[in-house]
Amino acid sequence: MSEQDIKNRIVETLLNDRVTGSNKVSIDTLLNHAVRDSEQGQARRLLKDEMLPKSEGSIQQVGGGARENVQLADIEGATRYVHRNGGDVPWKLKQKYIED
Repeated sequence: MSEQDIKNRIVETLLNDRVTGSNKVSIDTLLNHAVRDSEQGQARRLLKDEMLPKSEGSIQQVGGGARENVQLADIEGATRYVHRNGGDVPWKLKQKYIED
């Protein structure tokens, strides 16, 4: 799986679970649902080193200190990110945010 495929899977998982607003998920739980065990190390590195610092895919870290919780800052931005990068956008979100 390429790095972009892993990033897409992370954002897709957050979109499918509607992790935004008052909802949040730990990085461990997110990675358990998004990628295979063999890809979790690479996925964690991509998430922490690239996606979170750049708010790539509209992902933001919530909480402070040792808490490792994340959520989507913007559903529309995340949907467009997945669409532009060749990922699978959930059907309802594609209907609402993506104009073909």
